Amino acid sequence: MYKTGVLAGKFLPPHRGHISAIINAATQCDVLYVIVSDNKNMTNRICKESDCKTMNGNIRLKWLSQELQGFDHIKVLLLDETNIPEYPYGWKEWSDMVRKIIPAKIDVLFGGDPEYKEVNDIWFPESEYILFDYTRERYPVSATLIRNNPFKYWDYILGSARPFFAKKVLITGTESCGKTTITKYLAKIFHTSWSEEVGRFYSRDYLGGSEEVFTIEDFGRIAYLQYEADMDALHKANKIVFYDTDALVTQYYAEMYLGKRSNIVESFVDPNRYDMVMMFTPSVKWVDDGLRWNKEQEKRNNLHIYLLSMYKNRKFNNINIIDGNYRSRLECAINLSNELIKDN
Repeated sequence: MYKTGVLAGKFLPPHRGHISAIINAATQCDVLYVIVSDNKNMTNRICKESDCKTMNGNIRLKWLSQELQGFDHIKVLLLDETNIPEYPYGWKEWSDMVRKIIPAKIDVLFGGDPEYKEVNDIWFPESEYILFDYTRERYPVSATLIRNNPFKYWDYILGSARPFFAKKVLITGTESCGKTTITKYLAKIFHTSWSEEVGRFYSRDYLGGSEEVFTIEDFGRIAYLQYEADMDALHKANKIVFYDTDALVTQYYAEMYLGKRSNIVESFVDPNRYDMVMMFTPSVKWVDDGLRWNKEQEKRNNLHIYLLSMYKNRKFNNINIIDGNYRSRLECAINLSNELIKDN
């Protein structure tokens, strides 16, 4: 049994193979330090080459910390290598930095590459080197494979990292256009999570059922509650998540009810949050559910045009206008969703 061990890697992103290696290493020493190595320039370049969002060092540190929470003998640290020569150079500088952040003599280093043993003998002569499953026989995956095709290797991505890769789809539209029902249909079909429209039941839950007493502060609260509901759905997502409404719809209703906008609500409007927007037209039959009050078709059409202009004015991209009956709307939404998460 070793006293102090170190396992370092980029973890770009961390996957089941990484966790298996970390846990195996942790059984062999009293304290294991897991080092998340990050060279900002290299990270940006690697992610760009894989056509994926940048996974900075802090977010990778958070993912591993979440996964290893509760194991007090495993410590996760971030090592910023941006100002030293990039791999395969800079070993002296790297070894000096490692010794500086590890508060004890390093008895053993764990690695997944046989070549590192020679380097270890030079720069960590006082430490042993133990090689773990570098052939990936148990977990036939790599961070590169995941970056290039996350949905093909979804089962290997750690739960803490999956929200980063999950595709976020906003379902929007004016009242009685089928978006709430179709959002739920899509979630069931794709075996994933969805968030419901908080504002739809806000007056019932917080205002005694009276829509006459709405204040501008209420709409700010709706936007916050919607954000929390969306985040909860995202963390449960299976490749894709569906959101029934967003803060811009909340702003739309603030204008309808009170004739003014909320600065708080506007702060939650984010056109970059969604990978796709599906906007349903109000061409299906208007259904009175006790919460709707715009039955006239001309007014419904005008409100649809106005809501669409709100999205365009705030630079929302990838807006898909979906028309037709309920069946054709669902089929179109399914096809668009499949396109988002198809394997490369």
